[in-house]
Amino acid sequence: MAEPCTALLVMPQEKRSQLLVHLDCLDTNVLTASDCSEAAEMLRRRPDVRVVLTDLTLPDGSWCDVLNHVSELRKSAEVVVCTRLADERLWTQVLEAGAFDLLVEPFQAHEVARIVRAAMGPRSLRRLAAAS
Repeated sequence: MAEPCTALLVMPQEKRSQLLVHLDCLDTNVLTASDCSEAAEMLRRRPDVRVVLTDLTLPDGSWCDVLNHVSELRKSAEVVVCTRLADERLWTQVLEAGAFDLLVEPFQAHEVARIVRAAMGPRSLRRLAAAS
């Protein structure tokens, strides 16, 4: 049986519960961080992180800061930005910056599973899906 993948959820504690419920249903080890600084430290200590789910805004920065930490420390990890309010402009900004996708609240179990599994999947399959 394959090892469970590791995800890092970067979000203030009071905002995590709904997403944690959905992530617990997946075969995923979930680590948590409350802000950019904690996320950077976790990424330094845990090279096995394959996907990072981050809130749009954080107490000490934003999703852009988390994406920069991932780029500097974990080039193979994918970043998914979580937000309550999303529009085409934000989605375009997130993708152009190098994040994997945008996940919009209220979080739906099937959508969380689809995005997290795709982010943790083989890069070649993601490239093929994007080209279709």
